[in-house]
Amino acid sequence: MTEVQGLIETDRLATLSVNGSDSIFLDGVANLYTSVVVWIPLALMAIFLILRNIRPNRIVLVLAMVAVTVVLCDQLSSSVCKPLFHRFRPTRDLFIMDMIDTVNGYRGGLYGFFSGHAANSFGLAVLFMWLVRDAWFSFSIGIWAALNSLIRTYLGVHFVGDILVGAVAGSIIGTSVYLLYMLLTRRDRTHNSTFRDSRLLYTSSGFRKSDVFLFLVVLFATYSVILTGSCITQGIA
Repeated sequence: MTEVQGLIETDRLATLSVNGSDSIFLDGVANLYTSVVVWIPLALMAIFLILRNIRPNRIVLVLAMVAVTVVLCDQLSSSVCKPLFHRFRPTRDLFIMDMIDTVNGYRGGLYGFFSGHAANSFGLAVLFMWLVRDAWFSFSIGIWAALNSLIRTYLGVHFVGDILVGAVAGSIIGTSVYLLYMLLTRRDRTHNSTFRDSRLLYTSSGFRKSDVFLFLVVLFATYSVILTGSCITQGIA
């Protein structure tokens, strides 16, 4: 119990070090970053990647695997772990709730272990890393998942520990779903030397690098929109 309590205290301190700031600009960035609407173009680009680069007879299966990843991550967090562990969010923790900075009064639900946002972000990121297999893509979408998760701590609605466990759980689910996909398509796999001989044009899994580049352009354009939007909404010149 002493070791567990020590971990809890360390988690509280780590959370307080990440949570909040006196910057209205960063508050605006965090608020916009967690908005679903701002990420719609990137979601459409992810679908575009699938439609353009997955064999027609596998497209429905891949889209189903994406849906399965989201459902597993979400339900493991919200329907299993949160009701089981009953760990309060930082905004509900009696020991630190008065020290937590919130944005626009948002406090989240009662329990927060583990973070469904982190699980979903890393689950989808890892699944697409396996599908696309491009270094720059993997690095960029990994950063996206990490920011999407840690901003929840900045907002005060998750402990750092909630984020770390959610990230691990999501990564395991994303990898497991990909392995299931590979198992289901093992009889439909043929060797194609075109990809091997055209490394400048294709990733190792056969995705067009031009399509991957376009996805990354939309990702960084979304970052720009978030930064600009925060300046506008917060009245920063």
